[in-house]
Amino acid sequence: MKTSYKTFCFLFITCLTFAACSLFTPEPPGVGEKAERGYAALDPVIKALEQYHADKGTYPETLEELAPDYISSTPTEVNDESINYARSGESYSLAFHYIGPGMNTCTYTPENQWQCSGAY
Repeated sequence: MKTSYKTFCFLFITCLTFAACSLFTPEPPGVGEKAERGYAALDPVIKALEQYHADKGTYPETLEELAPDYISSTPTEVNDESINYARSGESYSLAFHYIGPGMNTCTYTPENQWQCSGAY
């Protein structure tokens, strides 16, 4: 009888621990309110970059070249963190960062769309 009670307690505590850990697992990079805020803020920039490329056959050296013809103004920050833009040959990368949980970076390229990574 003691063995079955110990087994039951062990299994109960194990299941309870698993359930608690499942509920409190942090969101992966690229998911959540801050990530969505970044995607929304940079979507008009991505559209402006693609229109600029369609018109001129290349991407701009800087985001400032998009205003005012392709976008009214270019954002410099998302989630209180600087955004990064870099032209690379016939492509570009556009990234934003955010904290919580951990340090996260989401980078957009025309080839791979959004890719996010983070460290805790």
